[in-house]
Amino acid sequence: MRFIAVLLFLAAYASAHFTLADSVRNLEVNIHGQLQDTAAITNFSNAPTHYDNSAAVIFSVDGHFTDAFQFGAQVKIFTEHTNRDIIDHFYNPNEGLPYNKQSETKKTRDMFSAHASYELPVATLMAGFDYIQWGTARRNHVILRGDQNNYRPWQDSCSRVSDPAATPYFGYQFEIGPVVYTQYAMRLFEKKNAGKYIHAHRLDLNLPANIRFGISETSMYGTTTEGAGTNPNEDADSTGREFEWAYVIPFIPYVFEEHIMGDLDNNSIAFDISVKTIPHWEFYGELLWDDMKTPTSMFDDSWWGNKWAASIGIARDSLRLGSTFWSWYTEYTRVEPWVYTHHKGGGYTYASYAQSLGTDLGPNSQELYAELKGEYTFSGNALNGAILTGKLHGSAVAKDSAFGSRITDIHTPFSATDKKFLSEKTTLRYLELGGKVEFMPWRWMSVRAGYSRFFGDYEGFHATAGGSLQW
Repeated sequence: MRFIAVLLFLAAYASAHFTLADSVRNLEVNIHGQLQDTAAITNFSNAPTHYDNSAAVIFSVDGHFTDAFQFGAQVKIFTEHTNRDIIDHFYNPNEGLPYNKQSETKKTRDMFSAHASYELPVATLMAGFDYIQWGTARRNHVILRGDQNNYRPWQDSCSRVSDPAATPYFGYQFEIGPVVYTQYAMRLFEKKNAGKYIHAHRLDLNLPANIRFGISETSMYGTTTEGAGTNPNEDADSTGREFEWAYVIPFIPYVFEEHIMGDLDNNSIAFDISVKTIPHWEFYGELLWDDMKTPTSMFDDSWWGNKWAASIGIARDSLRLGSTFWSWYTEYTRVEPWVYTHHKGGGYTYASYAQSLGTDLGPNSQELYAELKGEYTFSGNALNGAILTGKLHGSAVAKDSAFGSRITDIHTPFSATDKKFLSEKTTLRYLELGGKVEFMPWRWMSVRAGYSRFFGDYEGFHATAGGSLQW
């Protein structure tokens, strides 16, 4: 309690963060702290009511050592309680992000991220242990989702952390007028002491009429994680894969580099677009092609390898009504069967720490989502500057459970060669209607509450309430 009292005193009478600066050497370091607490109640008709509480302490720093060298880092320490049994965690990446089991109903865990960049005259160098997000979608990124995490009833578990995982990386970026080229090499985690890697590069074109178009490629590979002889695919054994330096060369399409190295890896190509020609409106979309024969085979269901995923949406931002600002968007996402999987197994799947690098819907799924957001800023009274934010959302989700619907599924020579999108017998469907309200009376304090009601194959509700103190 004494610590909380001191934090409140500092937050109320000091600035929003603590800064160390040296103007002579152009050096600045900002230090931030935050206390968070969130309680959740979940009640579905096919499961007992469960209660969860998560308390977190967050420390972060950011700043620069000269204008060219920017950096940032953050550490989150969680203590979580539940009325459900927590299973042991053995720190294998395929179990998900690690945690420490303290008792049958309590666990602790920590997460961190960091990044740094140095701007040279010809390029910007980047490195860190952080989240990479590519694409224009607002809810479901099918290319790289970064730290985006949506609540999914089938992922609600106290023994599996649903948060996406940060990845260690290095990369660089070239910018020439309206053209930006970015490239990363990242380490992923699937099994202890087994290397797994993803390379990603993209070209952004900033076109006239406020249109941005991007094209990107990824290539993924790693050491075999399954036991010897358990995968009947002839090319499944690739023990001891090392980091492929050829993928670090800029500008060369991965499809060519993969062939010269033996056609071993899991490649994909993606496109995204954002059109903001009409002020305050945006039309956007993402399309991921995963191992398709040809673009014209996109809708050919006779071969399981015609894998693709897409998110498209329309949004209206910054609509002023009196003293309030409003925005809304609608987005549709479709993920075909077998997307993000690979016939060689876990060393080649589009995942790290058992979480998809793309949308958390996973393969063989779809979602239609809509959201309305309003914001009101108080002025001229004791709450001058306070912010009240409210959201309403609705979604229709379908998720298949058949073979080819889990990122860990492995297609074998004995599997069917065609694919079935959302089979009636094995697909779970539900509607979600909900809302969230957040009130920030002062810049050092906020409170929030949310409620979602589910209908269909998931019948029940999920409610949350929490608050935070920050300085």
